[in-house]
Amino acid sequence: MAHSVEVEGVNADYRQQLLQLAQADQQIRADVLKDYTPQQLQNDPGSARALALKIHASQQQNQQALSALMAKYGFPDTAVAGSDGAHAGFLVAQHAADRTFRDAFLTGIQAAAEKGRYSKEDLALYVDRNRVLSGQPQLYGTQHKADGSLFDVEQPERLQQRRAEMGLPPDVAAH
Repeated sequence: MAHSVEVEGVNADYRQQLLQLAQADQQIRADVLKDYTPQQLQNDPGSARALALKIHASQQQNQQALSALMAKYGFPDTAVAGSDGAHAGFLVAQHAADRTFRDAFLTGIQAAAEKGRYSKEDLALYVDRNRVLSGQPQLYGTQHKADGSLFDVEQPERLQQRRAEMGLPPDVAAH
């Protein structure tokens, strides 16, 4: 059982609710990976579609819950939700299907990171995921296709510099 560490200014209730949301977000994916290999899903479009619908419904439910929590407590940065709570919010938000929500969350992450209240690594991951989902090339090389290759990278000659600025390792395979 995890023990919470009291940090001044951190809302323990908010943090706990974010951690529970992230657990639900990750559990549905773990259940799919436990029961199916990517090859099985590729060869069984019916099961793949049913699982995709189940995951999508879970993502919508989690996004709505995160939106409600944010309306009540504010943006889940490290000052309000602790570092693990902020990361939990990121995990849920990155899977949101609603682009308007993802874009608004991105604005929040960027503002929090500028104040040192959000992980630069999570910011980089979120930026890349949001860009890939929007059909744009990624900036930090954190998003891989199912075959392991990178999604397109904007100005690949500057990739290592951008990764260093975000505290990411130079090896893109590390993400």
